[in-house]
Amino acid sequence: MKNSSTGELEDKLEEMLGEQFGVQILNSMGIAIVVVDQNFNILWANTEYRRVQEEPKKPIIGRKCYEVSFNSKVPCSEKICAVIRTFKTKQNVKGLKIIRKEGQEKFLDVFSFPLYSSQGELEYVVEVIQDNTQLYKLVQLSDRLTAYASHELKTPLATITQLTSVLRTVDLSPGKRKELYDRIISRSQHGLKTVENFLIYSKIKAGELEITPVKVNFYSKVIKEILNFHTGYALEKGVKFICKVPKNLEVVCDPVYIQIVYNNLITNAIKYGGEKVCILLGYQGKDNEHYYFNVANTGESISGKDREKIFQRYVSKKIGGSGIGLDVSKELVEKHRGKIWVEPCYFIAENCLQKKDIDKLGDEERGKLINGNNFVFTISKQLVK
Repeated sequence: MKNSSTGELEDKLEEMLGEQFGVQILNSMGIAIVVVDQNFNILWANTEYRRVQEEPKKPIIGRKCYEVSFNSKVPCSEKICAVIRTFKTKQNVKGLKIIRKEGQEKFLDVFSFPLYSSQGELEYVVEVIQDNTQLYKLVQLSDRLTAYASHELKTPLATITQLTSVLRTVDLSPGKRKELYDRIISRSQHGLKTVENFLIYSKIKAGELEITPVKVNFYSKVIKEILNFHTGYALEKGVKFICKVPKNLEVVCDPVYIQIVYNNLITNAIKYGGEKVCILLGYQGKDNEHYYFNVANTGESISGKDREKIFQRYVSKKIGGSGIGLDVSKELVEKHRGKIWVEPCYFIAENCLQKKDIDKLGDEERGKLINGNNFVFTISKQLVK
C-alpha cells in the first residue's frame, strides 16, 4: 500500500504523462515504459513494465531501474544508457542493451524521452524498453544465410563456368566431353539443393511446411535417387557408398522430403569425413512403431557436447556454415512423426558397429577399427497415405 507522498508523486506524474503522452495509451502498448529520476529511481511504470518483471508482485516503485530492468547492481555506462544521455543532452535518445536472461542473449532497444515540469525544467526521463531479440536474430541470420548461400553457390558456379569454357574452346574426345557434361550437371544439382534447403527453411519459418505421404518402394524412390545424385561428386572426392537398405522395402513417406534428409546427412558426411570417406546407408526395422534408417560415415567422432546441440537451429561445426541443413532434416523427420540423433560408431571393412559390438571382436579386429558417426532417423509406420 503506497504512502501519501508516493501517491501524490504518482498522481503528479500521471498528470504530466497524460498531458504529453496519454496514460491510457502508455498502458495499452505492448512495450515496457517506466519513469525515473536523476538517481535512477523508478517513480512510475506502465502495466507492461510491471508484467514482464521476474517478480511481478514485488513493489518496484522506489527501486533502481537498472536493478529491476537488467538485474544489475550498478548503473549502466553512459555509452549504453539512454537515460543518462537524455539527462545530459535533454534530447530523445535511443540505445541498445544486450543482456543474458534465462541462459539466452536478449537484445533490448531502449528509448528515452525528457519529461518536463510545468515550469519547463527537466525533472524525469521516460524510458521505453522493447525486446527486439527475434528481430536482431533474424537480421543476423539473414546476414549469415546470405554469406553462406554466396559461399555454397560460388564454388559450383565457378566450376560450371570453367568447364563450359573448356567445352567451348578445347577439342575433346566424346568420352572426355561426356565426363565434363556430367560434372556440370553434378555441380548444377548441388547448387539447386542449396537453394532447395533455403526454400524449405522459409516454409518452416512461415509454418507452411506440410508433407504428402505415399506408399513407395523406398529403395527406388529414395535411395537410388540419392545415390545417382551423388555419384559424380562422390567419385571426385573418392567417396565410397555402402548400401544396406532392402530393395523390396515399402514405406509410407514423402519421398521428396526424405531425399532431402538423406542429401543433407550425406553432404554433412562428405564435408566432415574428409577425402575417401566411407558412407553407409543402413536400415533396421526395430519395432512395430517406426522404421529406423541411418547414415553412418568414417571420420572424426562428434563429441558428446556437440551431439547434444548439433540439431539446434543455426548451429554448425563448420566455419562459415549456416547450420540449417541438420535443422531442416530434423523438421522433416519430425513431420514424419519420427526423431533424429547422432551417436558414435566404428567401421571395420564394410560393417558399421556400435560400442556394444566391439566386445565381440578379437584383438586383431579391434586394431582395424575406424572411428565414425552414425546419424539415425526414424519414420512412423502409422503415417496415412
